Amino acid sequence: MKQLEELYDELEKYNIPVVKVDFHNKKAGIASNGKDTVIAVDYKKIENSKEEKMIIAEEKAHYETGALYLLNADKTTIDKMEYKANKKVYNELIPLKELKKLCEKGLSVVELSDYFGIPIQDVLVAQFLYSNIENYCEEAL
Repeated sequence: MKQLEELYDELEKYNIPVVKVDFHNKKAGIASNGKDTVIAVDYKKIENSKEEKMIIAEEKAHYETGALYLLNADKTTIDKMEYKANKKVYNELIPLKELKKLCEKGLSVVELSDYFGIPIQDVLVAQFLYSNIENYCEEAL
């Protein structure tokens, strides 16, 4: 299971700084000019380390998957890029095999949230993303 510190370490290896900013209506974002990339985070809007982990993982996934878009992009483009990044995040932070083992042991959503170190709502999103996979243990969620 990946820890928050590991995500920051990976960004450092990519030479991507994480800077503190004050956003009006968002918590984080990534910007790139093709040569340099930076992740901006409004830490005052982040409630806890579980939320921070998901935010940092998502912005890192945007970089790793090339799922970047302009601020004025159309909704379809934004949705595609967000889906691409989020799919990587959930596969990385909540691996299906590990999730299946834990649900077979009867862990609740709260326990899964604590185990993976992510917000409860993201455990539920993982359930949705994995719901079409055969033998997925969804009754524990």
